[in-house]
Amino acid sequence: MTPPTKKLLRRAPAVLAAGLAAVLPFAGTASASPLVGHAHRTVTAADGETFHLRLTAKSTFLPAAGGTVDVRGKGYNRAQGIFLAFCVIPDGVVAGDPSTYTTLPTPCLGGRESTDGSARRITDQGTGTPGVTIPYEKGGRFTTTLDLKPEIADGVVCDATVKCAIVTRADYTATGNRLYDQYIPVHFAPADLG
Repeated sequence: MTPPTKKLLRRAPAVLAAGLAAVLPFAGTASASPLVGHAHRTVTAADGETFHLRLTAKSTFLPAAGGTVDVRGKGYNRAQGIFLAFCVIPDGVVAGDPSTYTTLPTPCLGGRESTDGSARRITDQGTGTPGVTIPYEKGGRFTTTLDLKPEIADGVVCDATVKCAIVTRADYTATGNRLYDQYIPVHFAPADLG
């Protein structure tokens, strides 16, 4: 007969995985792992050209103190710069439902002139802050990292007072343009588990 403690230890990984799956909602398309987030949408620019925007973030469940997330995108319109940032999900926005993307995602970690690794500007314009502004690659692609923490601003804390996500949106050249908005929700472990 197997001792009860051995049975419990064998079941612990399955119970933990089931618990994580229950508390981590997916954004955009379905994902094979709760630690990898995906978002996609198809948009048509003012000139009639269609773009298939895809965004991937790994990982989307971080320790209580935060961490570094690898982010990749492809299919973006190279004629339009974007901001890649960590922001509060506005009231009424449902990640994965572009019809609800009617409000500018804000506030964001680090703010517009962020140099703390929490945001990037991706553009072919050739100007910007060194280390923050990066160029698009072929096919509207980009690969970078974001350094995230749960406290966006004083009293604005992800998973405590607000819901937060890695987002893309049109840069300051088209702040009112919601075509490039995408959301991948991110969660943090409770402080006592971090």
